[in-house]
Amino acid sequence: MPTRPRPLVAVRLIGPTATVTTHAATIAAQLVAHHGHERVTCRTSTRTAGYSGESRAYITITRKEPR
Repeated sequence: MPTRPRPLVAVRLIGPTATVTTHAATIAAQLVAHHGHERVTCRTSTRTAGYSGESRAYITITRKEPR
């Protein structure tokens, strides 16, 4: 089983859904621009949080794997 490369950056946001969605998009775009979109892969996922109306967003930036 191949091992997954260690992320360069991993971020978790928790809060009101509208706020988390907006900030996650902004943070992901800034991280990709900083590291170079041709050199990194950005993955985001959003899930519900423990309270009504809240979400959790995960942003992971990893180096692109050679093909």
